[in-house]
Amino acid sequence: MNIVCRRSVFHLCRRPSLIADAGKERGIHSSCRRSMVMPAWVIDKYGSNDVLRFNENVLLPIIHYPNEVIIKVHAASVNPIDVNMRSGYGSKSLNMSRDPLHIKTSGSEFPLVLGRDVSGTVMECGLNVKYFKPGDQVWAAIPPWKQGTFAEFVVASVNEVSLKPKSLSYTEAASLPYVMLTAWAALVNSCGLSKEKCPGKRVLIIGASGGVGTAAIQLMKAWGAHVTAVCSGNAVTLMKDLGADDIIDYTVARLKDQLKTRDLTTTKEFTTDGDSLLPVDHL
Repeated sequence: MNIVCRRSVFHLCRRPSLIADAGKERGIHSSCRRSMVMPAWVIDKYGSNDVLRFNENVLLPIIHYPNEVIIKVHAASVNPIDVNMRSGYGSKSLNMSRDPLHIKTSGSEFPLVLGRDVSGTVMECGLNVKYFKPGDQVWAAIPPWKQGTFAEFVVASVNEVSLKPKSLSYTEAASLPYVMLTAWAALVNSCGLSKEKCPGKRVLIIGASGGVGTAAIQLMKAWGAHVTAVCSGNAVTLMKDLGADDIIDYTVARLKDQLKTRDLTTTKEFTTDGDSLLPVDHL
């Protein structure tokens, strides 16, 4: 299993040669304890990096609803939300989603597996799953109230999963779902943009060199918008490679002063904030 940290890739764990025929990777038998557990990175409490623990005896996830699939994780990525959740960000609201009737005791979310992005192969399908079958290569973004992807297997609803593009490796695919969906939500839902509305629009992206920003640039260029990217000087080459029409280095002079020299007629502005994308009314 690969863990992708945006521009760098590192291995958290890899089980010795488990891959066989599609759908038979584990050879699961209920009589064998090894077939009922899996390795995963978990936290048992909220805190700093010290709370992360590698556990080789996490129970295998199971399908609870007929629209779910079990995915064998080939690669996952680290997003800012994973770091924030490790520290306890949103724990109360997420626990309300996990347990809306308050049946469980406090701390019942532990051991908690972090990780939102995943690419891998489908191992098992619920009874109502028609679009996927065991062996399909997929990618997905798992909601933060569910057990995450830093594990050998993860359960996902079919509306969270799509077939992985054949042109992407598992590692490349795992770096995209969460940031792309965040960019899409901001651009489409908050800014009201679409493929039909973008031609002739000028889009200003502040914090353009981050995960969400780089996703937003590519989407806006694919839709025909003029993109002005705001970043530091060491990211200028990346911005050009992604197709930005104009690049502002905020370390050279105040952003407000540099914007005065540019034509911002019919501009849509938004800023990236960690792993979120926020429209702004003014600078």
